[in-house]
Amino acid sequence: MKVSHICVNFGTPLFRELFHALGKFEIEQSVFYPRNKKNLKVKQIPEYKVDSPLVLNLLSKISFRRKRRIMQEQYDPIFRSTKPDIIHAHTLFSDGSLAYHYNKTFGTPYIVAVRASDIDVFIKYKPWLKDHARQILDRANHIIFISPSLKKKFQMKFGQRYESKSLLISNGINNSFFTNEKARHATYHTPVRLVYVGRFLKRKNVPALIRFVESYPAGLTIAGEGGNDEMKVLKMIRKSSNVNYLGRIEDTSKLRDLYRESDIFIMLSKRETLGLVYLEALSQGIPVIYSTGTGIDGLFKEKEVGIGLESESNNEIEIAIQKILSDYQSISKNCIQKAMEFNWNNISAKYYQLYIQSLL
Repeated sequence: MKVSHICVNFGTPLFRELFHALGKFEIEQSVFYPRNKKNLKVKQIPEYKVDSPLVLNLLSKISFRRKRRIMQEQYDPIFRSTKPDIIHAHTLFSDGSLAYHYNKTFGTPYIVAVRASDIDVFIKYKPWLKDHARQILDRANHIIFISPSLKKKFQMKFGQRYESKSLLISNGINNSFFTNEKARHATYHTPVRLVYVGRFLKRKNVPALIRFVESYPAGLTIAGEGGNDEMKVLKMIRKSSNVNYLGRIEDTSKLRDLYRESDIFIMLSKRETLGLVYLEALSQGIPVIYSTGTGIDGLFKEKEVGIGLESESNNEIEIAIQKILSDYQSISKNCIQKAMEFNWNNISAKYYQLYIQSLL
């Protein structure tokens, strides 16, 4: 089976992890990765060929028609030489538009993923493209969403028209998070240890966490840097005696240790496509507190791996912590079991089955 991945976001490591996991199946993979100057050329990977022409720029960003034309000119000789059995388009517009063209012209089946940028950028700021989105979606064999919240947002725009061929397949986390050589004891500390890992973006709501630990007997460890709220967050950290700031942690083993030394992961993001840090924490047996209507909300039953909040008020956070601590051992055990579903081997197997179904 020949699979052609059209993936403008291939610079993100998670795609390489997915394609690597797919390599265990009888699949001949190729990747088309058109990029701009901000995205570095990816080194060739022995498992599959990567074509990454430097063809995108500000003009192609402004004009979708221009972007689509440039991408098609670059991909056409690749398609004709590769002759894929199926195309996997990893975004609705940038990638799906090409897949639609080759399905309409040559009948090549395709599956397409809907990303947050498709809804929050393309449809929001270029609503005239919605009809083209329907064309892409109508011809797709399957439509993929990585989170229930993203699917719900999509349905607010397109209704239930595509429900029969829509599937939820989340992203996975690095396999190193499933190396639990240091088993964590399913008990919590007194005072409770909260942890946040991520960038300091306004939508991440980090200041709310700092304000909370100033009024509640808990410790908060923060690992991260960057983002449009960084100056404010760092200023608050310097003034707080209850926050332990570690900066950015890139070493996975150190990140695992941080999770294991903590009791509850908390991120009250106002907008999150999925939030892999939640899943990373779960893999180490750490319950999570998250915002409802976004991120991992809907992936698990209430209180199965943590608590979802409708607001970031101190009272709501305190109640959530107490609920988790009241059944901590059971929830911690659930976290480890549920996290296994996000192993790339499991996720790649789901995609492989979709490829087979699309060719029948």
